[in-house]
Amino acid sequence: MRGDIEQYWVWAQTKAFQRHVDTARRLLDKAAERGATVHAVSWGKDSCVMAALALQHFGKATIMHLESPYGLPGYGEVIAWFRERATVHTIPASRDLADYVRWCHDVGLPHERDRNAQQKVVTEIKRDRAREWLDESYFVVECLGLRIEEKGPRARMLKAKGPLFRMASGRWRCCPIAYWTGRDVWAYLLACGIPYNHRLYDAETHGQTRESIRNTGWLSTDGAHDGRIAWLRQHFPDQYRILATEFPQVRSLT
Repeated sequence: MRGDIEQYWVWAQTKAFQRHVDTARRLLDKAAERGATVHAVSWGKDSCVMAALALQHFGKATIMHLESPYGLPGYGEVIAWFRERATVHTIPASRDLADYVRWCHDVGLPHERDRNAQQKVVTEIKRDRAREWLDESYFVVECLGLRIEEKGPRARMLKAKGPLFRMASGRWRCCPIAYWTGRDVWAYLLACGIPYNHRLYDAETHGQTRESIRNTGWLSTDGAHDGRIAWLRQHFPDQYRILATEFPQVRSLT
């Protein structure tokens, strides 16, 4: 794997990369000027870089994580690293796994929904306990690890509103790594010694690379027609087995 990641070590030494880091730090400073800040993480590469930036820039950070009953395994080292260095609030999901499975039987798996249906589902998920926790907290700013390079609705939002904006709720949202590339993310992770889920991100098969792999759970079947299900079957067979038992139609996508 060393040859595979050498490019990131090289990029981490460049002035161009340092400019990206400096821009992210300035955004964090601007966010902190608005008030108390919480950093929402999924434990994926982007949100962990965002939270680690804040931790290393300010010397402390408050992190919020919304649990998922269908998340992929392999994050133990990552979670332990942040718990040793930051204040971590873990918010339980409002549904258990059985509820989510029943819900997917009703609304379809992500790859089976049209764009409008998928957006409604995402909106419903975001109304989970994390929203309630934030509404009841004293935090004024919510930091996320969103990046324009990801494309889709989130990228369009960032292009339209910028990396720091006020939401309808009155809270501010800051995306300090909005302008980063996947290469920037991996350069920061590796250069700063931040742990990552090796089981997930080292699984570079079926056309997926560590820059394109997402840490969505096994019920999130986006990309099913581009090899996502076959990839899941190879690298996370236990989770694939549950998915295929509940939704036999996915077997045709492997």
